[in-house]
Amino acid sequence: MTPELLILGDSHSIALKEGADLLGIRAEALHFSGSQWHDLKFSYGTHGFEPRGVRAGVQQMRALREKLGVTDVFGMGIPVISTLGFHLGRLVPPFGWNNHRVFEPGKPMDSGLIASTRFAEDYVALYRARHIRTARRLARNAKLVIVAPPPAFDRPNYDAIRGIVTRQLQAAGVTVYDPKDDLLPKGGTLPAELLMPDGVHATAECGAMILQAMAERGLLAA
Repeated sequence: MTPELLILGDSHSIALKEGADLLGIRAEALHFSGSQWHDLKFSYGTHGFEPRGVRAGVQQMRALREKLGVTDVFGMGIPVISTLGFHLGRLVPPFGWNNHRVFEPGKPMDSGLIASTRFAEDYVALYRARHIRTARRLARNAKLVIVAPPPAFDRPNYDAIRGIVTRQLQAAGVTVYDPKDDLLPKGGTLPAELLMPDGVHATAECGAMILQAMAERGLLAA
């Protein structure tokens, strides 16, 4: 049976797949570690999106192609949601190794070495150029929505760099949905009951809430 939704991404996409299952949405998923996304273990070629050098990802893709009977899984016209491009657990910590903080207008900068917004934008562009190009390619063949990871904690630079990734994807013409707009309209971070024990990843129930909010905004329709 043809799925209603395809999900592509890193560990943050697991909650989206589990949320789809809770809601009874027929969804297929391909996800692998944010470390491998950050290390550019993927490409886009004649058969569409391809995991590269990631055994689990290659096996998932092979199985999905066989199940759906196509070579370009993400070119079937089925809506695609993805966490492609964020992978903040690999992007943010190195930025702050020497206690650098992204300058954020209106926020107190009372500690650390201040890095300009332009510097942070160039840093993100350097490490996310292929991700953004791939998102643009995916968006040509399907309705693609990139889902930003919902804020799970308050640590230096995460919110700022999360915002920069979002803006760079949008500037490339890619649709980005930020769950905090609906789940956290007053700001803050996810409550404990919507987080896995690791304190980083959302639960299946949170994934379902995100998908419901996206559906109400018309973001899941083909």
